[in-house]
Amino acid sequence: SVADFDLNYFWHWSKFTDYVQCVLTFTCVTGYITYLWLDSSLFVETLGFLAVFTEAMLGVPQLYRNYQNRSTEGMSVKMVLMWTSGDSFKTVYFILNQAPFQFSICGLLQVFVDIAILLQVYLYSYYPQKPVSHTAHPASTKAL
Repeated sequence: SVADFDLNYFWHWSKFTDYVQCVLTFTCVTGYITYLWLDSSLFVETLGFLAVFTEAMLGVPQLYRNYQNRSTEGMSVKMVLMWTSGDSFKTVYFILNQAPFQFSICGLLQVFVDIAILLQVYLYSYYPQKPVSHTAHPASTKAL
């Protein structure tokens, strides 16, 4: 159907088997490409960087959602504290063991995102935002 190619509906699967088929196809194609390019250090380094960068960005959708809603209601603060402690320990480990540069940079990025989410918890709890009012456009109102 047309909705299959509409990005607004990409993760809105009508059948679970379609989802499984998509994931398996993606895995097989990327696995084969990786196999073909395994001897290229540029490819391997790029793939590794994309992996750690993707992990580093995991908190960004939550950060953005909190910003949109001007609230952290319903979000587990304990979970974010666990993320922050784990990401901090991991980053210190990377730095102390002189891991490749991209690990330390992405670890620091993760910690900064975690701290930004915790700042949102503080700001939205102690300085609640007024909900954005949706005023009707005068031309769109009906006369009674």
